[in-house]
Amino acid sequence: MLRVTERGNFLYEPDGAVLTEFFWNRDRFCCVQGPIGSGTSTASCHKLWALACEQEPDYDNVRRTRWIISRETYKELRETTVKTWLDWFPEDIWGPFIRSEPMFHHLKRDHPSNDGTKIDCEVIFLAIPDADVAEQVCASYEITGFFKNEGQFTEKEVIDELISRCGRYPSMKNGAGATWFGGWMDMNAPVEGHWVPYMRGDIPLPPEMTEDEAMAYEKPPNWKFLTQPPGLIEKIVDGRPQYEFNPLAENQKWLKEPYLEKIQGKKKVWIDRRVLNKVGLYMAGKAVYPTFSEAEHVHDRDHDPVEGLPIIVGLDGGRDPAAAFLQNVNGGWRVLSELIGDNESAALFAPRVRRHLAQKYPGFGAEFWGDPRMLDRTQATEVTAGDVFDNLGMKILPSTSDNDPDTRRSTVESVLERRNGLKVNKSCLMVKRALAGGYHYAKIKGTAGMYSPRPVKNSYSHIAEAVENALIGGGEGYALITNPTREKKQPSKPRKRKVSLRRGRR
Repeated sequence: MLRVTERGNFLYEPDGAVLTEFFWNRDRFCCVQGPIGSGTSTASCHKLWALACEQEPDYDNVRRTRWIISRETYKELRETTVKTWLDWFPEDIWGPFIRSEPMFHHLKRDHPSNDGTKIDCEVIFLAIPDADVAEQVCASYEITGFFKNEGQFTEKEVIDELISRCGRYPSMKNGAGATWFGGWMDMNAPVEGHWVPYMRGDIPLPPEMTEDEAMAYEKPPNWKFLTQPPGLIEKIVDGRPQYEFNPLAENQKWLKEPYLEKIQGKKKVWIDRRVLNKVGLYMAGKAVYPTFSEAEHVHDRDHDPVEGLPIIVGLDGGRDPAAAFLQNVNGGWRVLSELIGDNESAALFAPRVRRHLAQKYPGFGAEFWGDPRMLDRTQATEVTAGDVFDNLGMKILPSTSDNDPDTRRSTVESVLERRNGLKVNKSCLMVKRALAGGYHYAKIKGTAGMYSPRPVKNSYSHIAEAVENALIGGGEGYALITNPTREKKQPSKPRKRKVSLRRGRR
């Protein structure tokens, strides 16, 4: 039971060291990441009110502030954030809550210190789904600060736009202006590729990122990132995860359902992100490769290429091309690196592939395996993607003759099923997320567990098919056909000629 003040109000006290630090943090921007039920949303609501109380009064002894509380949609705001807000700031005590879009709550109170000043706190509940909308709607507001709820779904550009509007209220013509201004964000653990792990320094920036793009991920000195302890302690016993109560987990005394009960019947990927507070891989629909496991198939660090072995380059064409760079080491495959294209032709992507090879694998021979369609001519031109690569010394060979999807899926599954069959370097974010479920079959709406027969074409499908082409062309497709049972069968060694990357040699 919460303590009650002399005025009859419940007294909020953050439950946990990190939650307390977050509540009192006054950096320009603060992000806290925690398990579900860790109390960050409630702390955020009270932090807003505390800052409203800290604001210096204007000439008329009124402490004025204006805030934006945001999620991606008004439905999400109404069903989650607003409910939390009104639990602590109910209308019968704090005044009517306006349920238009945007929603609005105007809080007016005497200052708790009874110093003769008054608090005038405007709270705007605004849906901001993406950066484009943020640029449009934020331009209409002059605010003191903001609270971005559930930031695991938020683009960094949204935060940038919100911060640009902070400190503009109250006006300095009526006093000293905003005593403090800025914003904060709470979140559950995001998937890899989210901007927060980059800014925290958890993972390196992609090597193909431009200098200008990389600058956006440099953490300003007045930004703070906090991470709460996991909800449970995980131990691996006989290769299987087991979970124990974590005495350091925060806000537990207010959880109606303890974490050990909450995880019952849940997948490990759900437990990892929602309870263990681990940055996770992308999951959606029904994964094309359900046997892929982060624990089994991802290196804990990046491994360098082994000298004397060729680099097997898998390619997928089209306007969003992709390349995967693999090696076969003692019968096991390693995905060493990846290269992702963005709405570019083979004329632009092929030089990038060659440059990637020269920079990361100098002196290594290379083989190039691609989708057969990369060698097809069209009605518009006689030049194929294969011709473009060939002109740069990279001869593409078709990984299959018929592009049979069953053969492609079975080949990769046969590798995943083998002990040490496939290991992905930690920095290959798109490959990891594609195999973890980014490359997936979409659920058919209105059905109970029925999925589309074809995988979804998206940003993850291209790199997944590049890996498929590398494995099939590198010998796994041949091994699958000649030995369907795959008992003790190691992938056959590549039989095609190698292409040297040294100038003047083919």
